[in-house]
Amino acid sequence: MTLNMKRIKQISQKHSPTILTITLILLFYMPPLIASEDHSHEKIRETAVELVRSLIPENITIKEIVAGKIDSRIHFKQCSQALEANSSLGKRISKNWTIGIRCSGKSSWKIYVPVKAMLTQKMLVSNTTITRGELITADKIRLIEQEIKNRDSKYFVDLDNILGKEARRTIRPNRVINSSMLQEALMIHKKESVLIYAKNSNIRISMKGTALKNGRYNEMIKVRNNSSNKIIDAIVVDRGVVAVNF
Repeated sequence: MTLNMKRIKQISQKHSPTILTITLILLFYMPPLIASEDHSHEKIRETAVELVRSLIPENITIKEIVAGKIDSRIHFKQCSQALEANSSLGKRISKNWTIGIRCSGKSSWKIYVPVKAMLTQKMLVSNTTITRGELITADKIRLIEQEIKNRDSKYFVDLDNILGKEARRTIRPNRVINSSMLQEALMIHKKESVLIYAKNSNIRISMKGTALKNGRYNEMIKVRNNSSNKIIDAIVVDRGVVAVNF
């Protein structure tokens, strides 16, 4: 204010009262020019974190979600609308995310923000060494909280989903059990006797036969009908049982 008064005195000494009046209006009544604000980097990062948090299912525990820093040299004009966020992963779960943040207001812009998430989930792990071909039983596994590392692996949380399956390869102790380690157990072995169910819409009969190859559930195998000695294709439906339509 002191500076302005000094300036007014200087003007009044050199110019007419009219010019003085205009000067007073300019100094005291015109609003100051305000530079347009930038959109906060922190708000952008918070938007990315909130999207990731919203995509995590309830059965997964969130330990930490952190958005990567945005280059301080990059400036974004204040968005006049709520920021939009999307993930290329959809609903798939990962420890690493790339979140697209978009402003669709008058000053439109877009940026991709990396986000790291530390997530855990209860998973079935091996108690002991399970050798190749060995059946999975309850005493060989346990359920514990583990960090999610690979979004493409199918982990198991329900014991019923793996009991009775067969180890595809040797599984060492304390390993998380995933789908690539298991396969359906053999229900029929080559050369063993089987019961053949043959059916159509009107009749169902059974006969004895001999398996000509190993078979897992829902696989088609060659079977010899012991009565006719005819070789037929049949579907494995249970241990020692196959079915054929006629």
